[in-house]
Amino acid sequence: MTGPPAVTDATAASGGAVRAYDRLPWQRELAIASLTELLASRVLRRWAGYRETGFAYLRETGDGLVAELAEIERALPGSAELTSPAEAFLAADGQAGWAGEEPDVVVRERRAGYISPAGLRQAIITDLAARPRARIHRAVLDVAGTMRDYDAVVLAAGAWTPGLLRALGRPAGAYRTKAIQYAVYDAGPWRPPGFSDERTGLYGRPTDDGGLLLGVPTTEWDVPPGATLVTRSWHDLAVRLAARRFPLLKLGHARRRISAADCYCDPPVLTLREVDGPTPRLFTFTGGSGGCAKSALAASQRAASELEELS
Repeated sequence: MTGPPAVTDATAASGGAVRAYDRLPWQRELAIASLTELLASRVLRRWAGYRETGFAYLRETGDGLVAELAEIERALPGSAELTSPAEAFLAADGQAGWAGEEPDVVVRERRAGYISPAGLRQAIITDLAARPRARIHRAVLDVAGTMRDYDAVVLAAGAWTPGLLRALGRPAGAYRTKAIQYAVYDAGPWRPPGFSDERTGLYGRPTDDGGLLLGVPTTEWDVPPGATLVTRSWHDLAVRLAARRFPLLKLGHARRRISAADCYCDPPVLTLREVDGPTPRLFTFTGGSGGCAKSALAASQRAASELEELS
């Protein structure tokens, strides 16, 4: 069961960054498996609109990084390396693209990039709709006004999950919504590769049309699902941080400002969670926080395997 196609949810709003590295071990495991699956499948790359741009993850310290990069190396040989911010953001003509505080160390990934999560979702729904044993319904709580029996029900409702659980009389305290805010700017002639700065939270990636996506994590919790109000202070903060970090970056007009809500859970990993209560085999599939695009493929496969074991 899917929501209305015009609704702006976290999947539609996602910047779609995909990479193998993450600080959290369980997220890193899923991210590595997801990127490996994506790169191995021409169909998935086409469905997802995958673009290889590289990625630079800035860490304040290098503690544990050698072992963590070894995990990536085993799955994606030659894709990840440790380097400095100065090297990671060096312009083609040799100019320094980085002016941040030291020390920092960078995990640089060659095969990282970005996808269209909404495009991938639509391609999968289209593929499912053509299969004789699958049915796609545009609904939330009701399917054609009739009662039906199911082996299992999975509520993959994103930011709508807490409200949906409460409407069903189920506990929802483990789930919280949080605002996502970023903007896409005119930029040129130099743009950084996709990056995430652990020290400030600033993240960004180049776009196909010569722009640059920039944002910072917000602290706006428990917002309503769907499109939220644009909070200019978060966008202004991202611009100030980018100006301080990247002296070669020339930002222009904001082409569009994105505001949406995502669902968070503890631990912050996209996974199948059984719902407490009298209804057996009722699950949620959400709670991975912003940035789930990089782990969605492996998390979905793991969830499917867990559901198979129920039969």
